Amino acid sequence: MKVGLGEAIGSVRPLVVAAKLVAACVLVTNAVGPAAAADPPRSKILTCKDVNGNPIITDPSDPRCYKPPLTEPEKAAADERKRRDVELYNACKAEQRSLQSLLSRYPDKAKHDAARDNALSQVDLAIRLSERRMAQLLAERKRLLDEVEFYPSGNLPAKLRRDLDSNTAVIAAQTQAIASQRDEAAQKNAFYDDELAKLRKLWLPRQVETRPCVAPAD
Repeated sequence: MKVGLGEAIGSVRPLVVAAKLVAACVLVTNAVGPAAAADPPRSKILTCKDVNGNPIITDPSDPRCYKPPLTEPEKAAADERKRRDVELYNACKAEQRSLQSLLSRYPDKAKHDAARDNALSQVDLAIRLSERRMAQLLAERKRLLDEVEFYPSGNLPAKLRRDLDSNTAVIAAQTQAIASQRDEAAQKNAFYDDELAKLRKLWLPRQVETRPCVAPAD
């Protein structure tokens, strides 16, 4: 049977169109496929076993998944972790209460400066009194040493020797007292400096330190 040229062309044309459609579908599939594969799954799927040992394909929150009881070492480690978590939580809450109390006592720098001045004024007064006493002791020592010059042989009267020994001991004690008082003043200054560093942050608008405390898991 002979087929005309027009009929042959007419029969080939649908095949060409179909081939083009298939190629277009392949291109679309290749373009969409990697992007779709890159999307993370919306829910995690896992395989676990129930209490009877039967496998289950489910998500992590499924209560049917059986968890064997902890061993003694595992239980001890879990208890220790919980103990540390409780300690950290309690320390965090205590710090929050301390900062809030500090801010309540000193809502501005003027009140904090007044508290520092009041605390240091007492120590400064004690230092001034000690230094005045020291000046008296040094003047007395000079007088005693002037008397010693009258005895070049070193054969001092008993009273003069006692007075010298007593004066030396009191000067040593007074020197130690002044050093302790100055240390106390330095410690008080350091204490108020530390408070001031915290308060500078607390005084900033909307910057009250409220570090969230993570409660220990049950």
